[in-house]
Amino acid sequence: MFKADHHIHSYKSFDAEPSASIAQILKTAAEKNINQIALCDHYDVNWIVNGSNPDIDFQDTLNQIKEAKKNPDFSRTEFLLGIELGQPNQCPEKAAEVLTKNDFDFILCALHNARNEEDFYYIDYKSTDIPHLTAMFERYANELCELAEWGNFHSLAHITYPVRYFLTNDIHISMNKYNDLYKKLFEIIIRRGIALEVNTSGLRKQINEPSPSFELLRLYKSVGGELITVGSDAHSTADIFSGIEYAYERLSEIGFKYISVIGKKDKKLVQVKIER
Repeated sequence: MFKADHHIHSYKSFDAEPSASIAQILKTAAEKNINQIALCDHYDVNWIVNGSNPDIDFQDTLNQIKEAKKNPDFSRTEFLLGIELGQPNQCPEKAAEVLTKNDFDFILCALHNARNEEDFYYIDYKSTDIPHLTAMFERYANELCELAEWGNFHSLAHITYPVRYFLTNDIHISMNKYNDLYKKLFEIIIRRGIALEVNTSGLRKQINEPSPSFELLRLYKSVGGELITVGSDAHSTADIFSGIEYAYERLSEIGFKYISVIGKKDKKLVQVKIER
């Protein structure tokens, strides 16, 4: 089995465990016999531009990766310099700047908030009514299509991100009525050669489902989707690769035969067979 985890955060992400050092991430991944990992610290361009989030020195990150890789005990794990690039379509100049300045191996794109709205992480759900939340979700889902058309990245992360917080706060909306919108999104990423991330963080939380759900993954498969990256979205070293073997099993049942990883020569997606 080729083990991959393409969504890991270090202490440089504002919401990660301070103990999640880059050296410890590689050590943990090697101990779990993971073949390829990608460090994807948060870089939400809109929040960095307005000063809400700190900037990140990715050259320092790369230097730390190179130093960690000097340990021969960790040589079996390929350690990629990645980024979780948030809302690049909202501040394309800043997104272009960070991508031009740094030679990333893997670019994971995410949408944490629709334009001019709060990150769903920070919403006060007890004082926000359901119609307002569903309207925000619809704007979010529509902007995902805009982000996919922006392109310039390998994989699209956790496309049901708001649902993570809806369910945590015992708010339930029917996802079926958004199937046509997600179908449109899938058709865009398929056309542009962008992978869909299966984010397993929900499997270790009370919502007990990945993002997207297995039901939406069936829809993705039905319209011709094949490119899948897998990520634990670990914010501590203990969660690296968490839920991914189970995701492999379920993906196989749905009919996916491969996961996408990064090729060593050209930093493009290549397909590796799922083996259980």
